[in-house]
Amino acid sequence: MKLIRTLVDIITEQDNPETVYITSEEYMLLLRKVADQAQAIPKLPKYRGKKLVVNGTLNLSGRKKITDLGDISITGNLDVSNTNIKSLDNVSVNGMKRFWDTPYQKTIERRKKQAIINDADERREDDVWNLNNTDTEGYMAHAVFYYAVREGLLKARTEEEEEELKELKRKFSELETQMENEEDEEKYDELSDEANEIEERIDELQGEYTDVYDLNPSGYHYELHEYTSIKEDYRFAVGTEEEADESLEQYYESLIDDYTSYFSEDFLEDFVDGDSIADDWENYIREDVEENADEVYNIPRELSSNQEEEIWLLEMEKWVYENEGIRAPISEPTREEGDVFDFEDDEGNRFQYRNTSSEPGRNNWVLYKDGQVVSPHQIYDDENTQEHEDERESRINDIEYEIEEIKDNPDGYHDESAIDDEVENQLYEIRRDPADYLKERGYDIKDYVDKDKLKDYLVRNGEYGELNGYDGNYDHIKINGVYYIVMRID
Repeated sequence: MKLIRTLVDIITEQDNPETVYITSEEYMLLLRKVADQAQAIPKLPKYRGKKLVVNGTLNLSGRKKITDLGDISITGNLDVSNTNIKSLDNVSVNGMKRFWDTPYQKTIERRKKQAIINDADERREDDVWNLNNTDTEGYMAHAVFYYAVREGLLKARTEEEEEELKELKRKFSELETQMENEEDEEKYDELSDEANEIEERIDELQGEYTDVYDLNPSGYHYELHEYTSIKEDYRFAVGTEEEADESLEQYYESLIDDYTSYFSEDFLEDFVDGDSIADDWENYIREDVEENADEVYNIPRELSSNQEEEIWLLEMEKWVYENEGIRAPISEPTREEGDVFDFEDDEGNRFQYRNTSSEPGRNNWVLYKDGQVVSPHQIYDDENTQEHEDERESRINDIEYEIEEIKDNPDGYHDESAIDDEVENQLYEIRRDPADYLKERGYDIKDYVDKDKLKDYLVRNGEYGELNGYDGNYDHIKINGVYYIVMRID
């Protein structure tokens, strides 16, 4: 790379023999040789009459003897901060220039201020902010000026003094014309004395007082427009109520981005996002409820499929006792395909109790014995006795007891609707008081602050004075039928 740079320098010098390239290191060596009198380097015999170019960045910060660099160019950055450099007008810099704490910095600041003064004088001369014929910029300038005068920050001339100033300027102009054409020395002196008196009064009126043109549009303060007093360096912000509202939103957004630094935990409790917490914790809560459904939450179980099958068989047994006259006890009760109740009675008879509702023209249960339909209560050849009746009643009572026992002790899955209800109850408690829920479990509420809700509250309850870091004051100023929010910000 060094070889390439050298070749480029040689070719460039051949193309332009009046230009000499040196490195930053070479420049620093030369600077020591001339005892930091930098302006002497371009005048050295080897560079005299040629354009001197420093390749790279040049850092001269802190070298107090440097007051001038002479006529040179620098391809990189230049840092002359903390030197006594007075001008860089003859220095060409391709990169960045740093000149803090130098006489040149003060020169630049003076130039900028003079440019602002010139712009203000031009506006004043053209009277562009005349309230009878101006734009929004002019209206806002008048709102700021009215506010500044009322607050005692600026002094405004009265109408009489304004008229006096105009008249004095007119008369001074006439005197200057007369003096230019006056040949009589004594008369000239009289005119000169009068002009001096008028000029003193003009300076007095212009020096002690100011007008709206003393204000310079200088940027933005959030969405408000910023004006700076040229004379006093006061800074003001002004805008419509809509712009002030938008500014408040921006202001609070900047706070909310780092809300833990500006708001206490007690204040933030009201803005904890319960929905977000509920969403994050729902799966955990459901797992906890399902794992502790019996011991902690007393959530009922549903009947298992085996229990439901057992109850069906018992109910069918009871039914045939009550409605078909079957003698107790029966044995080997089973449920066959198609919900057929198959059983054997105490005498060894095999029965099938079948639901015929699916068969055309039939809609009841029919009892079959050995494949033949049997009429109810006409099953046995011998008569029923009281003993048979007592056995049936006893068995029916046992069946009812067994069914109740099964229903009272379900061993199936927990009731899903009951689990859902318990989960929803806990989620409701989270949403109702999310801050307490988190604190009881040792979590930081600041991780769950609803920023939108917080900003909405701050904007609705905020004051425009919060945009004013100077003293918090502001006012409404009405200009041309529009209310403007005005405040001093520095």
